[in-house]
Amino acid sequence: MGLFDFFRRPPTRAAFAQIILRQIAQHQLAPDCRYDSEQFRIVAAGVDGIIFNLDNAYRDYCAAPRQQRAAVVQQYLSIYSSPGMPSSFAEARASLMPVLRSRQQGDHLRLLAQAEPQRAAFVTASQDFSEDMVIMLAYDTQTNMATIGQASLTQWGVTFEQALAAAMDNLRDRTAQRFVALGNGLLMGDWNDAYDSSRLLLPDLLYRACQGGEPLVMVPTRGRLLLASSNNAAAQLSMLALAEQLARDEGRHVSSAMYGVRQGKVVACQPADAGVAAALRRHRTIIGADLYNQQKLEWERLNASTGEDVFVATCLLIERQSGERVVSVSSWARDVHTLLPRTDVVAIELYDEHGERSGNKMLAWDDAQAIDGGLMEQIDCYPVRYRVRASPDPQSLAAVPACEI
Repeated sequence: MGLFDFFRRPPTRAAFAQIILRQIAQHQLAPDCRYDSEQFRIVAAGVDGIIFNLDNAYRDYCAAPRQQRAAVVQQYLSIYSSPGMPSSFAEARASLMPVLRSRQQGDHLRLLAQAEPQRAAFVTASQDFSEDMVIMLAYDTQTNMATIGQASLTQWGVTFEQALAAAMDNLRDRTAQRFVALGNGLLMGDWNDAYDSSRLLLPDLLYRACQGGEPLVMVPTRGRLLLASSNNAAAQLSMLALAEQLARDEGRHVSSAMYGVRQGKVVACQPADAGVAAALRRHRTIIGADLYNQQKLEWERLNASTGEDVFVATCLLIERQSGERVVSVSSWARDVHTLLPRTDVVAIELYDEHGERSGNKMLAWDDAQAIDGGLMEQIDCYPVRYRVRASPDPQSLAAVPACEI
């Protein structure tokens, strides 16, 4: 395939990777790069070599108008030619910006470091924000946006809080009130500068834009901020529907929660309307299952590299009431070393007196966790998983009521 044909139509994933490799070699952007087809990424040689994950680049390329696809490629290739991190905080200060990221990003980096111990691990600088989201820092230049690592803060001699204060000042300076009305009382941020979701950190902005009542906000992806009034349930339902669509179409997931302002502070909250609350639970269950199944793939790669024999259980979804209710389910197999996702329901294998499998018993999560004084060991990861090495004894299992799905 020639370069002209490449920019006329979306290539396959493998063809896209090969074009990127040729562009890197042609412009001498990095030495000895190879394509890792299993993880869909370009890996440069050496322990400090850049890892270029291709998922976002490929998604953006395919979604872009034909005449803009070449620019998308060049934008992503800028990671190889961008200047390094400044040596002092004074140099970096004016280019720092706050970014909101899924807590899963940190877990991804942790698993990657375990799977590839020969590579230098990158330790991000971050602060917890909510159950599923953290605040991080970015160094933003005209050509690239780089995540700040803890090593840079140490070199600069500043704390995360000091750097974040500078980044917040920069964000405020770059933030005029810019929302577009989508109908039905739903608003969406219209900055389109890679920091739309970061504006969640500006409660005054949210109040100014809110049309009556208290602001309720969602940041489903990195480039989106959605806002509705606490007095408008229809707008909140529209916000949830759009959040689910954006998460599916755009990737770059940030958070599945809904946020409000309490005593001047932005916090995750529950909507007052029962119908909206039910829709939010459904949305969070769907997003959670997707995160679990992405994590499953990463953990299986780690297990393959280390030789650990452990089963990483899938998070399954079962729809009820014509799709209005979604239940998450995981399977606890008999005497199999397993990493269980936290789900609404756990299916535990049953066996008869001859040792033959006779079916499953469905238990609510809390009931399953309480059996035998706790056979589940919570492990440090996001989304959270629990290690089980043994099955409940038949008497304990029989004493717990089954759960209706």
